[in-house]
Amino acid sequence: MSHRILFVGGTTGGGVATINNETMKVYREAGYVSDLIDTEKLKARYPAALAYVLGYLLVLVRIVLFRPRTVYLQCAQTGYLHQSLFLLFAKLTGRRTIAHFHAKSDLKAACHPRQLAQIIASQKYIDEMIVLTEPCRRSLQANGWRKPAHVVPNFISTEALPGVISRVAERSQFLYIGRMDREKGIFEILEAAAVLSEEAFVFVGNFADPEQESRFAKALAETPNARWLGPMYGDEKYEIIAASKFLLFPTRRDEFPMTLIESTILGCIPLVSMVGSVGEIIRDGFNGIYIQPGDVGSLLEGITRLQARSDLQEMADNGVAFAHANFTSDAVRGKLLEIAG
Repeated sequence: MSHRILFVGGTTGGGVATINNETMKVYREAGYVSDLIDTEKLKARYPAALAYVLGYLLVLVRIVLFRPRTVYLQCAQTGYLHQSLFLLFAKLTGRRTIAHFHAKSDLKAACHPRQLAQIIASQKYIDEMIVLTEPCRRSLQANGWRKPAHVVPNFISTEALPGVISRVAERSQFLYIGRMDREKGIFEILEAAAVLSEEAFVFVGNFADPEQESRFAKALAETPNARWLGPMYGDEKYEIIAASKFLLFPTRRDEFPMTLIESTILGCIPLVSMVGSVGEIIRDGFNGIYIQPGDVGSLLEGITRLQARSDLQEMADNGVAFAHANFTSDAVRGKLLEIAG
């Protein structure tokens, strides 16, 4: 009988859903027979508490009907306990359990002590833990995790990428892409645009905070060389990245940004603050440069410094090669298949 694997997680939305879709694809292509409980569809249809209860029941029903050998969960740091209980129910029925944990690098600093205790306690019903970075794996183990813990970085499929990437010299605009949020430096980028009035600045993403959106729109109206295009996905997103010279990303948030992978693999050079797991993706002077988070002066100085360099194409080429070697489905396939067994 083929190895059957039941996935639990969303298929629409942010980076976790992207990784869920790509992970399922890797296993399907390797011959695994898979099924899915789409938690985002449940939460969109029902109140959160009811959605979780229904999800737990669905796990039990699918285990009986689908008979998976393994249950594989995509989970985030926020709401970890509720999410991980899917694997508790799976373990109670004798299934092998894998948690793909999208967590910050330093769990002790990022979590309330009670939440950290819940994460460590979940090893009673989780057989294999996957985290995004080596610092996170070390943090997990330093706080008491004794089960196997594996590092699989965020990754993307190369199938939808443009076949031809234009050279840096053929590009001009500066890009921000991601959630439109103060913590990610969008207002500092807008201030830099006001100073560099001869350059074109493009913002792509959606707001979660109406007050921030209103404030941003007012400032944008006074900055004629800047445009906000709203959210973009798929081919449209890749086209705007591939047309951009620099990615501006002065974030304050501890995260593993998919944006950096997508930008470097398309030859767009990042100026990014060294927070969270950024150092796993961008190496200063090799495939991008570091700037200070939330600092307009540092952002402007970084742009000037990059524009003066004679090796921009080499830096872009480094980014393309490094992303292909480390952050694509092909790069992580072997590790994922080894974990599932």
